[in-house]
Amino acid sequence: MVRALIYTLLGWVLLAGVAGLGHSFNLTVMLPATSAVLLAHLAFTRELSLPLGLAVAIMLGYLEDQHQGTPVGALSLAHGVTYLLTVWAGTRIAVEGAIVRALAAGVVALTVDLLTFGELVLLADRLGIDKRTLVHALPQLRWHALATVLAAPAVWLLADLLLGLWDRLLGRNTVARPRSRAATNWYRP
Repeated sequence: MVRALIYTLLGWVLLAGVAGLGHSFNLTVMLPATSAVLLAHLAFTRELSLPLGLAVAIMLGYLEDQHQGTPVGALSLAHGVTYLLTVWAGTRIAVEGAIVRALAAGVVALTVDLLTFGELVLLADRLGIDKRTLVHALPQLRWHALATVLAAPAVWLLADLLLGLWDRLLGRNTVARPRSRAATNWYRP
């Protein structure tokens, strides 16, 4: 339960920190989706059970809803569905190494953005949003994914450090057990 709180608090601090820095420096470029990196970390490292991880994903989406001024529930739903898809993908692929983790975080950010785009298109008439404006903004999603890919290694490392610190405070064994050579022999020369 405390691990879920660590993810949520880290997501909130990163969300506010990145937005604050962007505002302070008058950045007009796309800022990274730190919550997408945390979603990827949460799903691929399997730190939490599925229901608790889903609750954290929805909470991160809710925090983004509040921060960005989107209709409440839009990013919560997108984060929840993306988390479930990412957990499913995590059972089929291995995400190891900084580059692959960064690319996975970029795919997660793009998935959240596309799901949010779909929700806003479906609700455009009720919300008074012009659908053509949404369609014209669609190509900008690539920059959001790129910014997320660039920030992902630092956010992933920060999450690892905070969760590792919590484990050390509790006296848990944090030394990773090495894989057997037979399990990893397929890519060795």
